[in-house]
Amino acid sequence: MPDPKPRRPLVAALAAQAIAAMLAFALTWVLGRGAGISLPLPLIVGGQGVVAAIIGSRLGLAPWWVPIHLIAPGAFAAAMLMDVPAWIFLAAFLGLLLVYWNAGDEQVPLYLTNRTTWRALSDLLPTKEGARFLDLGSGLGGTLGFLARRRPDMTFEGIESAPAPYLLAKIRLFVTPVNLRFGSLWDTNLVGYDVVYCFLSPVPMAALYEKARAEMRPGSLFISNSFAVPDVAADQTVVVEDARQTKLMIWKM
Repeated sequence: MPDPKPRRPLVAALAAQAIAAMLAFALTWVLGRGAGISLPLPLIVGGQGVVAAIIGSRLGLAPWWVPIHLIAPGAFAAAMLMDVPAWIFLAAFLGLLLVYWNAGDEQVPLYLTNRTTWRALSDLLPTKEGARFLDLGSGLGGTLGFLARRRPDMTFEGIESAPAPYLLAKIRLFVTPVNLRFGSLWDTNLVGYDVVYCFLSPVPMAALYEKARAEMRPGSLFISNSFAVPDVAADQTVVVEDARQTKLMIWKM
């Protein structure tokens, strides 16, 4: 089975920005001292963002890091010029950390399943009474709540590793018969579930599919929203009639 623990993307992202900053300001210093050329600040921070994005891609960071790298240097420079209080940076960082906690180790940002997809997903549930459904990365709990109300004869469970979405989902599902747990999807045993659903990112799909194959029983369904398993064709693909033509890819174990 492929290693389910991805690289530390936050370390790679910080390293990419640090290297890009050193290159940008080294070039600025050389041009200023050697050729008398003074580069404007927007060009410096813009160049730093582009270089950081290129380095980050070389280090294996997911594509959604690119806009972060492009925006971060300019945003930081603007905040410094406007003399923004230091506590605002700390508060913003902590807020983002609580929401995107799992984007660090697992490279899984917060994606939310829309209502149209909820309905399409409900049509894929097994008809047998007592079937078990697991949402890996359940976010704010919308999918679980909708399906649990649609199919009270089934058991619905979810796992979420980002603190803020988990707490919000617990409040949202307080009176809904759903078992929501805080933890990592990699530590969750998939034995006994009839349907395992995920809406994650391209990064963990290969390892997660191998985990599903090893642990899920024959005849059960592994369903991925939008993200395919590399080199493994889905047994069925359902195209949802929403704005972005969401694809639900289904593998029968």
